[in-house]
Amino acid sequence: MQEIATKAPRALKPIKPLEILHEGVTNTLELVMGAIPDHELPIFKSFLKALKSSLEDIIAKARQGISLIGTHFAFPSELFYAFDCAPLCFEAISYLPSALFTEGAEPFYDLANSYGHPYHTCSAQKGVIGMALKDKFFDVDAIAVPTAPCDNTMASYSFFSEVKKVPTVVADMPTYHDKRGYNYFATELKNMVKKLGSILGQEPNFESMRKAVGHSSKAIEYLAEINDLRAAVPCPTESMLNPLGSCAQNFFAGRPEKENFYRDVRDVAKERVRKHEGPPDVNEKIRAFFPYMSIFFDVGMCEWMDRELGMVNVSDLFNYFFFDPIPPTASVDEMFDGLARQSMEYPMTRQSEGFVDYFLEDTVFLAKKFKADCAIFSTHIGCKQSVSVVQMIREVLRDELGIPMLAIELDIGDKRMTSAEVIKKKMEEFSKTLL
Repeated sequence: MQEIATKAPRALKPIKPLEILHEGVTNTLELVMGAIPDHELPIFKSFLKALKSSLEDIIAKARQGISLIGTHFAFPSELFYAFDCAPLCFEAISYLPSALFTEGAEPFYDLANSYGHPYHTCSAQKGVIGMALKDKFFDVDAIAVPTAPCDNTMASYSFFSEVKKVPTVVADMPTYHDKRGYNYFATELKNMVKKLGSILGQEPNFESMRKAVGHSSKAIEYLAEINDLRAAVPCPTESMLNPLGSCAQNFFAGRPEKENFYRDVRDVAKERVRKHEGPPDVNEKIRAFFPYMSIFFDVGMCEWMDRELGMVNVSDLFNYFFFDPIPPTASVDEMFDGLARQSMEYPMTRQSEGFVDYFLEDTVFLAKKFKADCAIFSTHIGCKQSVSVVQMIREVLRDELGIPMLAIELDIGDKRMTSAEVIKKKMEEFSKTLL
């Protein structure tokens, strides 16, 4: 285990949320390793180990005075490894407490609401806003984000630049997803690196960035294998891979933990497919595809779906990439080009940042690839742009594939809007129409 440094050479940024998360992850991992048989939940165990390792590294760096950069989930954090810093995905910091703790991130949502942040905005950023409002609780040295994928995101990040006075660098993302658009955004990323270098007082080290890109590229390769394996019947992975994967993709970006986690998942899936098996104690009856996000505030709901309903979440929008890894021989310019393309084609950004065509086409493609019997759309209160297309998604799935869709209004990070019990009841009733 990596030892966390205990002494700081100077006044440092407060990182209390990371310390709380580390304690929670450590306790959860000890409980899981001690109480669950070795052959059960190997993917969950691998995720907890990777998360614990990542948190230990980030906390150690923060206590050594290394700069912290806050960033957005759909942004290439590999960029920031050109500097001696620790990137932090704000959305993961909001939602990890929701998944790990009984009270979740709800006290921080309430702090943001009390401050005046509208209740109907996205809890993905609202949690960190609440953390930043709490005295000497959480702060970063700089923020780097894109102008995507939604107005909610950009409006919320303005809080940090305008109220907290955190130096914020924004990369303008074009709406046209073609060579012209990718080239434009690659230039934006290069300019961002220059500005961050000035803020941090560092010169970029592109070989260090190359190493980070390498870890993520291997993870992308493994995820492509995993998705081919998940098309098997029965599905070889637990439903909880979807919310876990959504976190791993961005919180582990550029880190060896990302590569190692996806390799572990690939190995588990490959062995189960070889044996024509699904996860232990899961009797697959219904294959459900989530055209949008899985539910983050209750990972245990995934186990309930698997074991009680026999309804397996074969995939969701966030766990399939429509882009290729960056080759290890890429030049610096080619790395920027590749990261620009990946960011613009990242899940949710690809489907929400432009016209609805991508969303409809990708939904049909993925539901067909994973042999879905039905779809479940989590109509998250913060995602106005996606909620607006629910009926079109429902109709295209019915017309093209003949499968029904259940839409559930909720907040994926705040269980108080629609409780786990209500969601389970809706899924249970829906499943009866399918059997």
